[in-house]
Amino acid sequence: MKKTLTISASVLALATLMFAATPAMARVDVGVNIGVPGPVYMQPQPVYVQPRPVYVQPQPVYVDRHYDRHHHKHYRKHYRHDRDGDGVPNRYDRRPNNPYRY
Repeated sequence: MKKTLTISASVLALATLMFAATPAMARVDVGVNIGVPGPVYMQPQPVYVQPRPVYVQPQPVYVDRHYDRHHHKHYRKHYRHDRDGDGVPNRYDRRPNNPYRY
């Protein structure tokens, strides 16, 4: 019986030491947190707007007529000219306005 008492006393002492050391053991904590949800982007609905009509009126235009009455003041008759294109200058041609020769 002495042997049984020794074994049971040692088991009791071992269990006491094991439970006494429990606060010094490392532990694992599991936590569940439910936070604020993240931002959500939703694309806005398309908006169709009819554009305003455009009316354009042309700007008034002022045109100054340039008239030079002395335009032909220095005009000289060009005597080496061949009016009908037959190769004979007008001053030697008997018929200077006739493109068909004789």
